[in-house]
Amino acid sequence: MDNKATVIASGNLASSRRTVTGLLGQLLFHNVSDKDALELFTDAGLPARALAEPDFPISLQQELTICMALVRRLGTGRSAVRAFFAYRHKIGIENLGVLGMAMRHAATAVAALQVCLNFPQLTWGHSRMVVKQQSDLSLFIFTMQRPQIRDASEADIDALVEYCLTLDLITSLRNIQDIASVEAVPSYITFPFPQPDDWHLVQESLPCEVTFSSAETCLAFSGGFDNTPLPRANPLVYRSYVSIAEKLSLMLAEEISLTERVTRWLWAYTPPLKRGEVARQLAMSERSLTRQLGSEGTSYAALLAGVQAERARNYLRNPSLTVSEVGYRLGYTEPATFTRAFTKWTGYSPLKWRQRHNPKSTNAG
Repeated sequence: MDNKATVIASGNLASSRRTVTGLLGQLLFHNVSDKDALELFTDAGLPARALAEPDFPISLQQELTICMALVRRLGTGRSAVRAFFAYRHKIGIENLGVLGMAMRHAATAVAALQVCLNFPQLTWGHSRMVVKQQSDLSLFIFTMQRPQIRDASEADIDALVEYCLTLDLITSLRNIQDIASVEAVPSYITFPFPQPDDWHLVQESLPCEVTFSSAETCLAFSGGFDNTPLPRANPLVYRSYVSIAEKLSLMLAEEISLTERVTRWLWAYTPPLKRGEVARQLAMSERSLTRQLGSEGTSYAALLAGVQAERARNYLRNPSLTVSEVGYRLGYTEPATFTRAFTKWTGYSPLKWRQRHNPKSTNAG
């Protein structure tokens, strides 16, 4: 990279705080059935109701776990790169909802970039983005920390990184085109991974030159991102959408009870957050959290038990998971400790519960 390149904007799109909306969009993109989607969600430690609640908070790790499952569903004959390029016109800035509208009505392209990076929890991205100005080119460079997914091979992780980087690049490409209100054609695109075997199926319809096995994931546009007013710049509309985005990013809507907010944060992490961690997410002290939950007739311990019990039942319905593995996923290092907790929650041991609800299962773990 030219040392004279100037950084215009930089930020992490891979925020750990996010809603399930972006993931729901991916399920639609891949035509995942409701039945399969339910299985993907419960296997990742999410409740079934998250499928019907776009504002349900999840962790980045949970999203990556489901993305890993989506990559595996593609199989060996269909690459994520080809799929995203083939259907890139179905991806648009409107998919970002309120944040997309704020970007569309920003005064300049630089302002639109900044508002995007100010609310990473609403972009549902997976990588870090750096925007540089080099000579007459604007370079969007994407990097991703290699994730750790349980039971995933190195090849699996390679495929997941390829999936996420391509999705973030294509999404950014479409956002730029929508912001400019023209079919802005990139100068070139580069990827650091090898060209997929099915690339020839989309090669003729490409918007620009695409090079594989390069040094980085990069989207290049001719011309600079400067202070030129955008076609749809509207200060009033922009401020309105930014204000809404600020409230959404806090995920502290007044109409949602504290009990519901705490429950959602417990579902968002596996193992669930501790009491102090939940309090910090909600910007309150542990004492205030305990007091306010008490006024609603519940407690952190009761909510935790409810989430863990439902999550355990979801896992136990999967015959491929041993009881020990289920306990491990819930944060129990000793199977006996998990068995005692589950028995207290349900009145049955994990094995007896599994036998009652899935008589064909012989996986005792």
